[in-house]
Amino acid sequence: MEYFVSLPQHSNPFNEHLDTRLKFNSMKRLLPLFALLLLLFASCKRELTQAELFDENKSGVVLILNKYYYKIKLPNGQSMFFSDLDKDGDLENVTLDVNEIRNNCSWMSGTGFFVDNNGTIMTNRHVAQPSIDENNIKAGYRNLLRAVQQYYEYQKQQLSDRFDELEKNKEQYAYNEEYDDVEEGYYSNDARISEIEQEQSKLKSQYDQCDQAIQQLNELDDPRALRISSVCELGIAYNNTHVTGVEDFLGKNPCVVIKTSDLEDVDLALIQLKNKRTPGDAKVFTIEDEDLTLEMGQPLYMIGYNAGPDLAKTRTGIQAQMTSGKVTQLPDGQRVLYDIATVQGSSGSPVIDAEGNLVAVNFAKLNGSDNFNFGIPLKRVKEFMKR
Repeated sequence: MEYFVSLPQHSNPFNEHLDTRLKFNSMKRLLPLFALLLLLFASCKRELTQAELFDENKSGVVLILNKYYYKIKLPNGQSMFFSDLDKDGDLENVTLDVNEIRNNCSWMSGTGFFVDNNGTIMTNRHVAQPSIDENNIKAGYRNLLRAVQQYYEYQKQQLSDRFDELEKNKEQYAYNEEYDDVEEGYYSNDARISEIEQEQSKLKSQYDQCDQAIQQLNELDDPRALRISSVCELGIAYNNTHVTGVEDFLGKNPCVVIKTSDLEDVDLALIQLKNKRTPGDAKVFTIEDEDLTLEMGQPLYMIGYNAGPDLAKTRTGIQAQMTSGKVTQLPDGQRVLYDIATVQGSSGSPVIDAEGNLVAVNFAKLNGSDNFNFGIPLKRVKEFMKR
């Protein structure tokens, strides 16, 4: 049985002091509970809808355009340029003229995202500095040398044949009494013979030039002495902006490469706007100090520019796409595998979880499939940033 006692309602200093102490003691007991609740609320972020995730992050994801060509420093100190390798492994648009190759560059697109307020953008290394297997380049280089050598050998044969033909022609302009029914002595058309000999002299000079060229090509036939590098010009475009051509990237928002990973299996790079300013309305992605544990089947989302400008360009400006999937293999610390659909252009895209946390950077797809892709996990991203 409970008893309720009605206390007098008139003011009593002793009672007021007692009430104050009771309230203070109650608050002291409740403070740890309040602190625990605050900690729980602070550590539990609400899962966002896909539309909310997109709206929150799209402004920080940019479309990257890279206009590039390759430079080969030859053993003789000269430089040779080419734009790419064709399907047969041959060098394309080969030239010794740098101005010519600048008019015949290759280009590729990719995705990046801001990681600070200084215009720094994270992407893949192969987007920032396209590379080709050096062995393939050297094989293409040797094929080129062989083709040029064969050309000069053919030219030498043609010149030699013409020289011999002219030598025979000279005979009809010089006669001897012993063999011809002409007046006693030797008859010669000196003017015509002189013309023939002048032409033979030119042929011999051209023959010697071909011989010299072949000798020079033999001296260049040392793949170990080649120095191969890519020459890149980078620029970006922002989501929901209009672009009409390459200059809208390279002219308006030019970038430079400031860091690339020196680890073969960490395909990461940092590029930076030349003005070193991240737009005030752009999302800056946070690289969390804590490692985020991914679980099998956990939903993931990617924001990027699949197919580059071709798919991104709309009537309202370029628009990023958001694709989703799930973790399909337990992470091993080196990579994350997920079934998010991608095509070329998504390299360097941020991969986030349902709370908007950056968990990986997309970098490759499973051969023969567009629906199984690999990301570089957050742990390796943090290691790259600290190196």
